[in-house]
This record gives sequence, C-alpha cells and structure tokens, in this order.
Amino acid sequence: MFKLELFKNNVPLSNNIYQKISSLFSWIYIRISKQNLYVTERYRPILINKINENLLDKTSDVAIMLRGQIVKIDNFTKNTIRMYRLKFPNAPIYLSTWDYCMDSDFFLFAKKNNVNLVLTKFKKPISGYKNDNLQIILNERGLESIIKDKIKYSISTRTDQRFYIDKILIYLKNILSVHNYKKKSIYDNQINRLIAMSFDTFFYRLYGLGDQFLFGLTKDVLNYWSSEKDSRIFCEEDFKKSMSLRCLAKLRHSEVYFMTEFLKRNGHNISWDLRDYFEVLKERFIILDSQSLDFFWPKYSFFEERFKDWEDIRFKEVSHLDWLLIKNDKIEYDEKVLDLIF
Repeated sequence: MFKLELFKNNVPLSNNIYQKISSLFSWIYIRISKQNLYVTERYRPILINKINENLLDKTSDVAIMLRGQIVKIDNFTKNTIRMYRLKFPNAPIYLSTWDYCMDSDFFLFAKKNNVNLVLTKFKKPISGYKNDNLQIILNERGLESIIKDKIKYSISTRTDQRFYIDKILIYLKNILSVHNYKKKSIYDNQINRLIAMSFDTFFYRLYGLGDQFLFGLTKDVLNYWSSEKDSRIFCEEDFKKSMSLRCLAKLRHSEVYFMTEFLKRNGHNISWDLRDYFEVLKERFIILDSQSLDFFWPKYSFFEERFKDWEDIRFKEVSHLDWLLIKNDKIEYDEKVLDLIF
C-alpha cells in the first residue's frame, strides 16, 4: 500500500493519494515521451523557517493582500504567509477570504503573524462567468480595508500562489517610479501605472491582462477591481464552439471582463483591435516577467512555464521584452491572427 508521505512533494497539489499517483505517472510519461527537447527542473522549499538579515525587505507602505480560499494542502496558505512575514517583517499582510474558510486555529495563526483578516459571507453567484464575480468581491473587500488603513501601495495576489523572490516590495516600487503616467481624459481616475506579470497576459487575447497579480497605488488597484458584478448568464457550450480570438475576447469573460470594465470606467473607448490593446498596455501598465518574481502556482500542472509561443500562437504571453517594444513603438504583430478560427 502506498503511503501518502512518499508523494507529499508532488506538484500540482492534490487532495488525495490517487490524484498524487496520477500526477506522478503523468510526469513520468511526459519525461519519457517528449522528444528533441531539453528538460529542466526547479526545486523550491515548501516551508522557509529563517532568512538572512541581508535579504530582508523592510518596506512598510506596501500591503500584501492574498485573496481566495485558504489552501490547507501542505498548509500552503499558512506557509506562504509565514514566508512573507519573514521576508517582509514590516509589510501589512491582508487575507481576504470567505467566512466558511475560517476556524479558531487560523484565527490564532493570523493573530500570531499579524495578519489582517477580511471575512466575507459566501454567497454562490447566480450570474457571471464561473468565479468572476467572487474575484471582484474579495478584491474589493480587501482593498477597501487597506484604503481605510491608509496604506499607499498594494499587491493583489492569490492564496494558492507564491512569490519566492527577495525584496520584491522595494523592486516593484522602484519599477513603478521609473515609468510615469499621464491622465487620458477628465474621466480617467487612474493615478499611476499598474504592474502586472507576463503569466496569463496573452499577446493575442485582446484586453487580456492577467488577473492573478497586480501592484500599484492602493487606489489604482482598487480602481481596477471596482467593477460592477457581471449580470450575464453564460452557457459552457458557448466556449466549446470554434471561434476566432477576436470573437472569444468579445464574449468578455474573466480577464477580458475585468480589464474592459476598468477601461470603460476610466474613459477609454474599446475598439477591439491589437493597436488599441497595445496602446493601453503601453500607456497604463508595466508588464514584468513572472520568472523575475519567482512566481509559483502549484495548481493544474507541474510545468514551470505552461505557455510557450512556439507551441501555439494563442498562448504567446506578453513578456517584459514585448512590453518594452510596445512602449517604444517597436513591436511587430499580425492583426489577422485575431480572425483565425481555432
């Protein structure tokens, strides 16, 4: 009989021994079946208990907000918070989660680690695409608490993700200070640029800024997430049909819904073409490579980089290199890709 301990370090995180064994066999199969490819591996500690004094980031005006359900497998959310508390001893940490996720043990843990809990009563959405409206709620609730506490900058991230890089708060503030922002109209409430990452920010997904990580002035991050709840009712069959990337974007679900709602609220007219999408990225955002943040997401896949442009043009991400070329009007792109049927 297999013991769970033998497979406890498997990625993706699994709820039971059968899922872990399935992931292990999948990993073995891919290692054997992939031909003409170099394979690399990456190891990260499950838990960090101490950190060298020289690596500490003592920034105090950046709130780290984790949103979502508490991940109990491997104590993932707890260990993430422990790591952040060690690395960023002065940073306010917020957890925006659902009331049903909380128990007395986590209350004590949060108090010991100086975590600000923002609890929201869970109510299953009756409209919108999957969990889109739930994302809006948890982001808004958490960021509103940070605003009340008058913390200048915020990171919005997820309870099932982690950033291992040292001094990330200093780094993000410095990147933001390098690139200025100019208001576009009297209807524009954005104050400064917002920093997103390359992961899940696709080159040919119109207005498809990744929704998993966002940094900036707290007022700007809240501005991005202060969307009206999506009142539309979606049918899964609509997403199984063959369609072009432009048509898929116009369905406006998930990342595209969040970004286009933000743009409309701030006086931008959506034109559904790459020129306009890139103009928005050029003027309003900064895109950093997820690898430069040592981003880790142990969900769905054991691949370090899930999307590569040589595999499928649909999944080409906007790298920092791409963003710099976009910013300096040096990027080349093919508008026709948007109308190909996939």
